[in-house]
Amino acid sequence: KLVNISPEYGPSSSKADYWLTIRPNTDTALLLGISKIIMDNNWHDKKFLKEFSDFPLLIRKDTLKRLKPEDFIEGYKNRLSKNGPSFTVHGMKKEQYEKIGDFTVFDKKSKSVQSITREDIGEVLKRKKIDPALDWNGTIKDKNGNSIAVCTIFWAYKNIHLKDYDLDTVVEITHSNKELIQQLARDLSTIKPAAIHIGEGLNHWFHAVENNRACYLPVILTGNIGKRGAGCQTWAGNYKAGLFQGSDEVGPGFKGWVAEDPFEPNLDPKAKAKDLKIKGFARGEEPSYWNVGDFPLLVDTPLSGKKSFTGKTHMPTPTKAIWHNNVNLLNNAKYHYEMVKNTNPGIEMIISQDIEMTATCEYADIVLPANSWAEQQTYELTASCSNPFLQIWNGGLKPVFDSKDDVTIWASVAKQLGEILKDKRFEAYWKFVLEGKTEVYIDRLLDGSNTTHGYTTKDIMDGKYGEPGSALVLFRTYPRIPFYEQIKDNTPFFTPTGRLQTYNDEPEVIEYGENFIVHREGPEATPYLPNVIVSNNPLIRPEDYGISLDATSAEDRQVRNVKLPWKKVKKTKNFLWENGFSFYCLTPKTRHATHSSWQTVDWHFIWSNPFGDPYRNDKRAPGVGDHTMYMNSEAAKDLGIEDGDYVYVDADPQNRPYRNFDMNDPFYKVARLKLRCRYNPSYPYHVIMIKHGACMATEKSVLAHESRSDGRAQSKDTGYQASYRYGSHQSLTYGWQMPMQQLDSLFHKAKAKMGFLFGYEADNHAINTVPKETLVKITFAEKGGLKGKGKIDVVKTGFTPSNENELMKDYLAGNLTSIGEDEW
Repeated sequence: KLVNISPEYGPSSSKADYWLTIRPNTDTALLLGISKIIMDNNWHDKKFLKEFSDFPLLIRKDTLKRLKPEDFIEGYKNRLSKNGPSFTVHGMKKEQYEKIGDFTVFDKKSKSVQSITREDIGEVLKRKKIDPALDWNGTIKDKNGNSIAVCTIFWAYKNIHLKDYDLDTVVEITHSNKELIQQLARDLSTIKPAAIHIGEGLNHWFHAVENNRACYLPVILTGNIGKRGAGCQTWAGNYKAGLFQGSDEVGPGFKGWVAEDPFEPNLDPKAKAKDLKIKGFARGEEPSYWNVGDFPLLVDTPLSGKKSFTGKTHMPTPTKAIWHNNVNLLNNAKYHYEMVKNTNPGIEMIISQDIEMTATCEYADIVLPANSWAEQQTYELTASCSNPFLQIWNGGLKPVFDSKDDVTIWASVAKQLGEILKDKRFEAYWKFVLEGKTEVYIDRLLDGSNTTHGYTTKDIMDGKYGEPGSALVLFRTYPRIPFYEQIKDNTPFFTPTGRLQTYNDEPEVIEYGENFIVHREGPEATPYLPNVIVSNNPLIRPEDYGISLDATSAEDRQVRNVKLPWKKVKKTKNFLWENGFSFYCLTPKTRHATHSSWQTVDWHFIWSNPFGDPYRNDKRAPGVGDHTMYMNSEAAKDLGIEDGDYVYVDADPQNRPYRNFDMNDPFYKVARLKLRCRYNPSYPYHVIMIKHGACMATEKSVLAHESRSDGRAQSKDTGYQASYRYGSHQSLTYGWQMPMQQLDSLFHKAKAKMGFLFGYEADNHAINTVPKETLVKITFAEKGGLKGKGKIDVVKTGFTPSNENELMKDYLAGNLTSIGEDEW
């Protein structure tokens, strides 16, 4: 079966066996409700949970921490073997193990609490003759003879936490169909294998951490992990660095590509990866801080004073220069008009290296034109998180314009710097690029990575492994099966407990009230109290820092942690909703572009919206396309908006489209979003959709739109083509800073090597951007017809949504075709 869960009835829904509509950003509540049904009906896989999940582990009811052996065993010594996979395969350090320690279960055989290590999973646990209880609650004596109330994580979920997510409550929270929720719980429990696939529909919300944790809960309960066709797969982002895994056995992996010591580069073309001296001098920093002026999340609270919710390992620094390639960084950045107006003026230099004239290029100090993939003159390689194919190529087409390979640009600049500073080391670092031998560096990367060790550029290009230029990344399974080693080989998961985790006891997580997987309303995109935790669980004890329930600032809303049961939550009101900001704004990707790439190539521009016109009969259109907002027909009519009219879309005026705006400032006109409305009854009443990545309006594109005789929004000097007349969907977004994504205490696997670390790592544990976390108000701007009069012609045809004539209604009802009995 294929099941689609989305607010709107879209293309995926039409291909599914059934479709669950859902209120935006309530997926966690739905999945908790499904998990409750699975547990209440005894559909969970007890053997799998005992062997591979944290459900049998004990937690303390007083501190909310996991019960540790040293809490009740005098002189306890951690028991993890130095010869086990944690140290020998996964690269754990002794000091890391000292921090995470061992864990405890209640053994049904001995009827006592026993210690286990993170390696006591699967068959290893069986050999120790320990039978952990899942559903247990009791007390034990600590080292001083005091009683400690403890329970298993399973018991806490089943008997306390999930009581807040009964079926009727979940239906109220999510607006999903009761019978289909029950059907999905049954299907996930009985169809083997089962998988949950998620994407940016979930990850672009403030509480994406809870959404993702919740997605794992049903597949953990049903044992759908580590098997072909099972699991929880995310389709958001393509973090390729993790594919090139380094290890002590083969070499530095991805770090050998980016972090060779610039003071001691290895100039031997035949050097192996393990011969390289690796020393990183750069410190990663998330561009999400750039979205909010390079500031951490620092909030003045009534009870805790000025408190930083940005961990020290995540802390940003003021940006002095930006040099980026192959990304329309500004256009795709959330809150980008704030950055143009208030942040970027403080940055001394911005260099944009790209193959298109983008808005980011237009705002840059220097633009460096790069070759396209087809024009690549030196060897390049790529791989993907979603498939097992490694590819190497070097183009073959002569560059059409005066452009160079990305790596050649960097090497050439380095060489020039060396000449200016009279230092040969600049040139030496890029020696093999400048000699046109990038395969030397590629070979080192291949040699130093677990997943490519043994490959060479020559062998791959000669077709030794199949089609010239291609090979399989050396995973153990084909197709890839995530966590195959954990289940088949009884190797611990890359978590502190070595198990699939449903409970977190990091100090910050307990403080924020998210030790259990829990549904939270967003800090903005909700009709209810912003950021409220929907729970009555006494084992969730969040800090609210004394912040008033009436607080309205974005800073207060995103750190205030208030716990209420649903019966109280549903009586609360979001001040923004009450003031007319009563529409969620979804921002999915378009089929006709890759993020912003190729958005305004003529035919892509025409196809990507319903008002494309190669003749541009309406000169108000920014180009041959006119970026569009899709809206429930009845909601639009209730606001006096006709299909095809232009509308203004505004978000919280406290800070958007940028801080401290003046409505009389010409830049405000540039930044305020105006676009066409399209009726689409498949969207719920309070949900609109604007496709992500379209090209923002700039001062130059607006000047062109208002001064050119043909009205095109194409900048005069740069040739930049905007998708909008005014503003962008980023006019509505904000630089939210999720506290749960800024922890110092989170223990996790390192991104590109076999090892672990605590806290920040780029693209791994760090804040991301969440464009859907917004509420908007929609107001009429201009009539859709030519010259701003009447209706646009297309809606008079009788074939458009909510304007159907009788013939179209018959077509939609299937009445235009009949089949006789003899034909059937």
